[in-house]
Amino acid sequence: MTATDTIAEIKERIAREAQALHPRLIQISQGMHANPEIAFQEHEAMTALTNELEEHGFEVERGVSGLDTAFVATYGSGEPVVGILAEYDALPGLGHACGHNLIGTWAMGAGIALRRALPDFEGTIKVIGTPAEEGGGGKVTMAEDGVFNGLSAAMMMHPRDTTYLDRGSLAVTPYKLEFHGKSAHASSSPETGINALDAVIQVFNSVNALRQAFKPNTRIHGVITHGGDAANIIPDHTSATFLVRSADQEYQEELKQRFRNIVEAAATATGCTVDITEGISYKQRVSNLALVDTFRENLTAVGIDYEVPPEGAGVGSSDIGDVSQLVPTIHPYLQICDKGIGNHTPEFNDASGSARADELTATGATVLAWTAADVLLNPELRDKLNASFQEQMGREPAR
Repeated sequence: MTATDTIAEIKERIAREAQALHPRLIQISQGMHANPEIAFQEHEAMTALTNELEEHGFEVERGVSGLDTAFVATYGSGEPVVGILAEYDALPGLGHACGHNLIGTWAMGAGIALRRALPDFEGTIKVIGTPAEEGGGGKVTMAEDGVFNGLSAAMMMHPRDTTYLDRGSLAVTPYKLEFHGKSAHASSSPETGINALDAVIQVFNSVNALRQAFKPNTRIHGVITHGGDAANIIPDHTSATFLVRSADQEYQEELKQRFRNIVEAAATATGCTVDITEGISYKQRVSNLALVDTFRENLTAVGIDYEVPPEGAGVGSSDIGDVSQLVPTIHPYLQICDKGIGNHTPEFNDASGSARADELTATGATVLAWTAADVLLNPELRDKLNASFQEQMGREPAR
């Protein structure tokens, strides 16, 4: 970078570098797609991404935050610091039905294209590998460990059937329930038993009874993972898993307590005892509005249009929410398939390994790298990001 370079010239170089990387980006994405690895087992995916980043001059720290498959790849030094986040875990039994092979490839490609287009600049590029988004909460652990502290911006992009600039998410807390009763013959002497299946069914009934009283954008849903061993035996042990979700962090805490009350009441009513195990919670996502605007400009500049999510549309949960509560963050979506092909389906797994997805590996890397370049090179934009962040989080602007 020279003093006379314009941002337009820099972005032209980034686009050329991303296009030059295109064949390799396809190889990386297809390699992950052909070898799906579930949460905290993404060893080959991490190796492929980090080796490529090292070959292009990044210094890589593996095993970050005590997570074997987490990494931070760094180029440059000092402030400002931009983080481009990679995910690469698959879904059990469904492979890359959420397209994380593309998320990881886009992040890696963006970091490399940006570095190659800006060999000399003030600041730091970080490609941050975050494992186990699908339930393991890698970003939660890394956030607690301070990995994202000091970032001027954090960004990632997710594939789906529609391109969106911004889409919210729900805070979520997982629970595992185990009810313990007493077995007995279900026909000749049921009165001598304590039915653990009755307890878990009561939880479902109580949740359903309270749905009318829940605030909008609230979800409590679960499955029975063990309901007993035989129809003629009163079950002495049953188990279930539940997810408790809300769009508001304060209400989420209230909802969690109400759910625990339901579970304990079901145990009391049936005479059972219960073990309640609370898993890793994800916070709701707060997309930084100023950074969303910057991404919009770059997305439309490469000729991609976007849609606005319909009002009242359902959303899921992601551990990027924990990052968004710490630093200015975006999590846009890029269309890789026909509308109606939903994530977490066999059809979306096929889409994430399709020729259409391959063609978008360079495009996705370019848009992310352009957005990262804007943050790195524009102090006024960084001020806007900080002001927007403070306002959205209900804090006084930093001075």
